[in-house]
Formats: sequence, structure tokens, C-alpha cells
Amino acid sequence: MTKVSKQVWRIAAGAVALTAMLAPALAQDVTTIRVLNWQPGGPEYWAQLVAAFEKANPDVKVELETVPFDRYPSVQGPYIATKSGPDVMENNAGLELFDRRSAYVQLPEEVLAAAGDLITYSGGCLNYDTTQPCYGLPFGYQGNVMYYNKAVLTEAGLDAANPPKTWDEMDAACKAVTAIGKTCLAHGMTGVFPAYWNFPEVARNFLTEDDMRAIMAGKLPWTDPKMVSILEAMASIGTTRGWINSSSPSISMLPDGADIFQSGNAAFASTIIADAVNWAAFGAALGDENVGAMNWPVLVADAPLAHSFSGTESSVFGVTPWSTKQEAGFKFVKFVAGVENANLLASVAGGISLNKNVDPNALPKSQALAQIQEIIKKPTLHVGVLLSGQEADALARGWQEVTLGTITVADWTAQMQTALEESPSKAQ
Repeated sequence: MTKVSKQVWRIAAGAVALTAMLAPALAQDVTTIRVLNWQPGGPEYWAQLVAAFEKANPDVKVELETVPFDRYPSVQGPYIATKSGPDVMENNAGLELFDRRSAYVQLPEEVLAAAGDLITYSGGCLNYDTTQPCYGLPFGYQGNVMYYNKAVLTEAGLDAANPPKTWDEMDAACKAVTAIGKTCLAHGMTGVFPAYWNFPEVARNFLTEDDMRAIMAGKLPWTDPKMVSILEAMASIGTTRGWINSSSPSISMLPDGADIFQSGNAAFASTIIADAVNWAAFGAALGDENVGAMNWPVLVADAPLAHSFSGTESSVFGVTPWSTKQEAGFKFVKFVAGVENANLLASVAGGISLNKNVDPNALPKSQALAQIQEIIKKPTLHVGVLLSGQEADALARGWQEVTLGTITVADWTAQMQTALEESPSKAQ
């Protein structure tokens, strides 16, 4: 070996050794954060979200812990109790988040700056007030509609172009649908779905927006005649009216109730405008041409909010106080609220973003989506997210029991009042 060759060999060997020494240090420069979520928008959207985030932030790696929505509180609860676990967690906007605010750090100003491009972000802030501490940022617009299967309505001899607009019309439609051996309203009562997806649509027949704000503040008791009327109407859906599947008290709306509708065995399903049980998922299963979207039928024709849309910010993401990787967590929270994720939400998940800069061409073409875009033009408060966790649990449990005939509406009312009085977020 020549002198020059030996020198080149020594340089190369030294470079290899240096690389070997630096490799652990380089690996340590990548921070891995754990994100607890229920995967709103579906797995394909989340795969692309994480890939886009990691590309934009090569110093951060994301590990997802995905839990079904109806089991989410039972998984999140022990983490909160032990003050350990994920670095970033998802929560519904509103009182559910406020109840659990000890599990989130207040967002610093540099993170809240990302909210400047959002239509609203108050659902992540205490008492829906952006001047108070904010614990998370949202990314999409959410709310309730009733979907209908045009093919089932046609099979039942109904006019698919004119779905029911009142409860009386819904009664008649349900009789026609059940006569052909199909479920009228695909439904599940377990978990928190009743509080967020059904209760608001019945409540709008009896409440004003001032009433809803009183509910948020814990100032409207469940013994009030308006609140009792809501529970009575909800109870009738599965008892005297018989709109729903007999399995409803024992199943969850997601995935079980939604599956009944997606299989073509139901005429209607009450779900949401975005995330995984939306027009896009139903269109993929049933054919876009068969899926329509409408407001819930009206029970009280002259109710001031009866024809409105129950709209809210979708879930929010925040950083946990026990995390040792909070800066990386804040990067994720900001990215979720940003325009790149907004375009992914629209194009991949069919979601309706809160980001004002979303590309309007990113939204797919769909008749149901076009109907939804008209429905959301007349929004009101979403009273479901104004319930405490205790009330949401009691609402679902009581609806199961009253439908099964094991308790009366009076018993259910008493349970709801007890839940209100035990709600820390509404403590006087």
C-alpha cells in the first residue's frame, strides 16, 4: 500500500468511526411523542396527517394510540388519574375538555398564534371564552345531521326527494320502512353518542340559546319543564314511536348503529357532518347517489331553533402537563390546526375545516355534502357539548334504562339532576 493510499484509508476509517460515534447522538435528536386519539376522519387520513407532520418536522416522530370513540374516556381516565401517559391527547370541545383541563397545559401565546387562521377556537378555551385559558386547538367544524338512504325510502314507497320534515311525517315514514322489514332509524345508545348526536336535535325543539347558555352554567335544572319535555321526547323514540332497532340499548352507534345504516338495512341514521361516520363513509358504502342529508324532523313547529343546525368545533388537541416533550407536542397541536392539515381533512376525510385558508377545491363533489353546506348556514349552539361528563354518562344510561322499561322518565330526570349537582365544571 502506498503512502497516499494509507493516508486515504486512515481518513476513511476515521470517518466511519466518527459516524458510528455520532449515530446515537443523531438518533437522540429525534423526539418521539405519543398521541392519544380516536382517529377522527379515519385511518387513511391519519396516516397522511402523520406523514405530512413528520416531513415538515423531521425532528419529531409520532406514535399513535388510537382508541374507539365510545371507549375513549375509560382509556383516558387512568392516564389522568396517574398523571402519566401520552404527550398529546384529543378531547371533545366544550365541557368535556373543561372537566379534564387538569390533564392539559395552558397553550402558550406562540401556539395560540396558529389559531389566527381558524374561524373559531373558543371550544378549547375555558367557558368558550378566548380571553380565558385555552387548553387545545380544534381543526374542523362538526355538528349533527340525519342521513337517509334514498333506495330504502323508494323501496318503502316513499318520496326519496322529500324526506320527513316533522315528527308526524317521521312516524309515517317509519311505519312504511318497518313494513318492508328494515330498520327505520339505525341507532345505538351506549357511550357518549346520545349526548352529542341525539340530545341536541331533540333539545332544539324546546330550548332557546339563552337556555343553552344556562345549561352550560349549570343554571337550568333538569327538573325544569323544558328539560323534562326533552327527556320525554327522547324516550318516545324507542318506546311509543318505535323508530329504532330493538338492539339499540345494548349497542354503540359507532360502529354498530352506523353499520346497520351502511349495510343498507336502515332508512335513516343520526350522526355527524365530519369524521369517520359522515357522508363520505356512507357514500362509499351505499353509493353517493343513494345518500342524502337533512336536519332532524321538527317536533315543535314554532320553536325558535327548530330548523337550525347544531354546530360546534370538532375535537381539540392539547399537550399533557406530565409530558417531558411538550415543545414537540406543541408543534403537533399547531400543525393539526394549520392549512396543510386543513387541506388533508377536506380532500382525504371529507371534513369541513375551520381553517380560513383551506383550498375550496379540496372538497369532493357530493350531493349529501352540498346539502350539508346549506344546512350549516343556519347554526345555533350545540347543547350536547355544554353537558358535563357526568350528565353525558347519565343521559346515555338513563335512555337505555327507560327504553328497556326498567325506569320511568321521572326516574331519569332525577338521575340527570343528580349528575348536574355532581358536575365539577358546574359546581356553584
